[in-house]
Amino acid sequence: MISSISLLDSQLIHKRYRKCWPTNPHSTLNVHSIAKCCGKSMRMKMALLKPHATGFKRNHQAHEEDTVFYKLVHRLPESLTWLLASQERVKRPAAKKKQQKEGTVAARFGVILEWEGVVVENDDPDLEPRVWYVLSLEEAKSFPPDAVLKEIEGMRTDEAISEVLNWSDDPKEIKRLAARKEIIYQKLRGRIYQLRPGVLDFLNTLVEFDIPIAIAASRPRTSLEEGIKAVGLQGYFDVVVAAEDFRRGKPEGEMFEAAAEQLGLEPDACLVMGNSNLTTESAHTAGMRCVAVASRHPAYELHAANHVVRWLDQLSVVDLQRLANGEVLGSRGGRSDMDMEIVIEE
Repeated sequence: MISSISLLDSQLIHKRYRKCWPTNPHSTLNVHSIAKCCGKSMRMKMALLKPHATGFKRNHQAHEEDTVFYKLVHRLPESLTWLLASQERVKRPAAKKKQQKEGTVAARFGVILEWEGVVVENDDPDLEPRVWYVLSLEEAKSFPPDAVLKEIEGMRTDEAISEVLNWSDDPKEIKRLAARKEIIYQKLRGRIYQLRPGVLDFLNTLVEFDIPIAIAASRPRTSLEEGIKAVGLQGYFDVVVAAEDFRRGKPEGEMFEAAAEQLGLEPDACLVMGNSNLTTESAHTAGMRCVAVASRHPAYELHAANHVVRWLDQLSVVDLQRLANGEVLGSRGGRSDMDMEIVIEE
């Protein structure tokens, strides 16, 4: 198994591993050959993998192929994840060296991403209700009905406990309950995160074009940063906004307002990427436009958003610029040519 690979000389192993990487974009990555180069043999399914992409336009089959690779990465122990990821994909460059073409200017907008359902998969809609159920059993509290569960969706936990559930008005008790709820959440969810297909290409292109990026979630900072580390995205985000950075959660817009402020941008210069109508409402409340990602909800339910996509890499930088300017994109988005100039009219 991969976990038995010796790490006495990690640089040599990495060098040998890179020799197994396909240079042909349509070639096949044989995982068996990777293990053989590292001195071990194993039996695993073959997966198709494209090298680092510079464009966004990809089909559904390519996403399914990537999913096989992503699942392989997340099964590896943390000490071996470097085997299947190059430095430029895991660590954001310390200094951005994108040269602007003559007659063009840098894009003056930023992107704010939700965490679950946008960056990582969120395919368990019943997780939050189960967490509240376990907490209510532990604390001998009444389990909230569906209408109340819907009302507290997107809120900070302490806000929900004190203002909606009315479980306590003692700050220390509220803090204890919120901390316990997060522990239950992590136990039920598990600590294995799976990146959504297309996310790496999307983030790498934003970095290439020097577009500010923020990640925002109503989870505690420690949990959010652990998740970012688990999928190898340290260094990609200019700003990380967690529950400690705002007082009121959705549908209020404070979470996204805090992200814009830390990015140094006006709200109308920010694009929010979310996966629900609640996120869209929160973004619009903050004076921002929202792109809905149809991951947990079908596209036809996300009509309130300014635009809807299935995968983030369906959007080019030109699409993002047009959305930031208040334009309306067609159902398939705009052009996906990543080399075209981005010109902002004064």
